[in-house]
Amino acid sequence: MLNQKQDSAVYMKNRIKKINSIKRLFFCFIALLFLCKLIPGCSNQENKKESNTPPTKKIPAHGGSYQIPLANNPITLDPAYVLGTYGGFVVHQIFDGLVRFDPYLSILPALAETWEVNNGKVYTFKLKQNAVFHNQDPVTAKDVRFTLKRLLRMEPPSAVLQHLLRIKGAVEYRNKTRDTLSGFKIETEKKFSIHLLTPHAPFLTALAMYQASIVPEKAVMRLGDAFGRHPVGSGPFRFVSWDDKKAIQLHRFNAYYGEAAYLDEILFRIYPGGQNQAILNDFKNNRLDEITVFGNDQEELSELKGLQWFHEPSMSLFFYGINICHPRLESSGLRKALSAAIDRHTLVNKVYDGKYQVTQTILPPGMTGHQRFDPVKKKHSVSSQNFLKPYIESSPLHQKKLEIEIVSLVKTSRVEKELELIQKFWTPLGIIVRPKYITDWKEFQSYLRSDAVQIYRYGWHADMPDPDSFLSSLFLSDAAHNFMNLKDEAIDTRLSHAREIIDPIKRAEVYQKIEAEILAATPIIPLVYMNENRVYQPHVRSARISALGPHTTKLNQIWLDPGLRK
Repeated sequence: MLNQKQDSAVYMKNRIKKINSIKRLFFCFIALLFLCKLIPGCSNQENKKESNTPPTKKIPAHGGSYQIPLANNPITLDPAYVLGTYGGFVVHQIFDGLVRFDPYLSILPALAETWEVNNGKVYTFKLKQNAVFHNQDPVTAKDVRFTLKRLLRMEPPSAVLQHLLRIKGAVEYRNKTRDTLSGFKIETEKKFSIHLLTPHAPFLTALAMYQASIVPEKAVMRLGDAFGRHPVGSGPFRFVSWDDKKAIQLHRFNAYYGEAAYLDEILFRIYPGGQNQAILNDFKNNRLDEITVFGNDQEELSELKGLQWFHEPSMSLFFYGINICHPRLESSGLRKALSAAIDRHTLVNKVYDGKYQVTQTILPPGMTGHQRFDPVKKKHSVSSQNFLKPYIESSPLHQKKLEIEIVSLVKTSRVEKELELIQKFWTPLGIIVRPKYITDWKEFQSYLRSDAVQIYRYGWHADMPDPDSFLSSLFLSDAAHNFMNLKDEAIDTRLSHAREIIDPIKRAEVYQKIEAEILAATPIIPLVYMNENRVYQPHVRSARISALGPHTTKLNQIWLDPGLRK
């Protein structure tokens, strides 16, 4: 037992310890407060609400009219017959297929809720129960069968045809030796199966192409050829009107089975012949919500505040197609010389402000089989007179001038500058370039199918992320876009076999060999891989661009911020 003195000493000792502990805690607290002032995001509770809480996410607003330019008037809005991006952009809003691409080119459900694949040859689909066409008719297995049968017999053949011919009985049906499609089985109104002859790697991907969009049998049979002018689909927007060469009007489809559109209306304004300056002026005056930017357009738009810029690669190619059957262009040596004489670096830098990637190959980056082209290594050789000398000396062209026509859908100062530069490149070959401009899309397509066409300017965007979208669509003997008149049974056969290869590495090797054979024949002069340079008004929200290009993007996710609209 401690005495009083000892007890007091112990008490005082313990009290001093407690006071020192309190002091240490106090100074730690002061130090912590000081550190909080220095560390971003650290504050007291009141300030925490101000600095740490993220801005309130805006709730998408419904309503409004979204206005987009089309650089030419489409020929039709029937997805089976649409050629080019002009009609394709509109068709993507009106129609849906069984499956679709997301912005990163993964396959997602569309009208098909689910699907199963057995042995790579049997595809069983179940349609969404609430999917209806714009006329309120349900989307059924019979409509899918009708769509496929229609695609199998259409002329000119659709880009999706080569994939559909893998269905059992498809060849016989196309050749009209049989009126039924044996490889299509209907199980219920909303369930069916497709049976292939052999496994076909890109089959499901091909069903996401807009050409394979499902159309309503009753409406097509009732409207006939007029269906292309009054389309009925099942997409997020329904067709309203088409004022020829002026505008195409779509309205939101309120019974859409998928993500409902925010916009009340889409208005595609038509600028025949690619009136780039008119498009640019309308955008500057807020009469358009998005446009593609070319060359130095960005400098002209620099004065506008709050614009949203997108610069992304796309699976696309700009090239000169050559009608190899034309008497002036039958010589493969001449065609090779024409291609070799073009200094692509100079072309891109002087005409397109260095915005595109130069190339001498076909398949673009990101595509199976793409072969890297080294422009630095090739730059000198393609413009060297020593390289061209054998062609010049072996041809009577160095003794007299030869006039060659290049036809263009678009007539702008930029295109004129491009063709002037091509003239400079080809002058050593004894070539005189004669430009021809056909600024109506329908007339242009008709001219490309005629014997008169010599060389034509053309841009090609992939319909799906597969080499077939380029090599089969452009170079198969009976392909709708083979304006080059390349007829090679060996290439046709190799392309057919390539589609059966499942192994991606082997497929890539085969497509590379096919591409090399095509380039050796030189029906095409590849020039550049195009990028997508797109600009949006400040009030546009949720804009995104598909890797296949903006023309393949559905606009039901777009909404307009009322607080920023002028």
